[in-house]
Amino acid sequence: MAVEKYIDYIDDPNDTYEEYLEKAKKYNFRCVFFSEKEPETYGRGLEILKGTDIILAGAIDFPEGVMSLEEKMKEFEKMAAMGVPEVDYVLNQKAVESRDYDAIEKEMKTVAKFCKSNNIKDKAIVEMCKLDGDEEAKKKVCEIALKAKPAYLKTSTGRSWKGADLNDVKLMKHILGNEVKIKAAGGIHNYEEAKAFIEAGASALGASAGIAIVEGERAWKGTVSK
Repeated sequence: MAVEKYIDYIDDPNDTYEEYLEKAKKYNFRCVFFSEKEPETYGRGLEILKGTDIILAGAIDFPEGVMSLEEKMKEFEKMAAMGVPEVDYVLNQKAVESRDYDAIEKEMKTVAKFCKSNNIKDKAIVEMCKLDGDEEAKKKVCEIALKAKPAYLKTSTGRSWKGADLNDVKLMKHILGNEVKIKAAGGIHNYEEAKAFIEAGASALGASAGIAIVEGERAWKGTVSK
């Protein structure tokens, strides 16, 4: 397993944008992010990452999840015009918290349709922790994703009171199979945890501890090869 190619690396707030991208290059992560509040950083980032296969992604309504669908789609149109290949977006959290499945389905389907026609991989963020204790609600959101077909269904922003949960990822994988990829994010600290999420079915991991995870895999491989 080349664990670095599962990692959507989250920046260290102490690093400059340039330092963040240079670290990503050094460790060859799957994906990094530019700031949607500073769209000029997209072109600058592409220049720094030239010659690598690292994806430079965007985020919409992150981490709040308060935009209307119309507001979100305007942001997606901007991303499409820039040529951004992947976008993480937060499902409307009022709809998630109130179990408004019709609104969730409309949002997921609208975004997925737009993204497919604009060559964008969309990662719909649920905040599964807000559905803790309600397995039926978690199943229902996964079933909606199975119909809407976003590129990824993502567990969490990593900014709520709880991050990724292994049991949630197992449930998501059970329902989504290979139809929709899964991204686990939040609270993944080391290689052992990363490995467990990947084995449970995650295809991508959002992690600020990306370097520690990669170093952990290298140490493990070194031990095994001795």
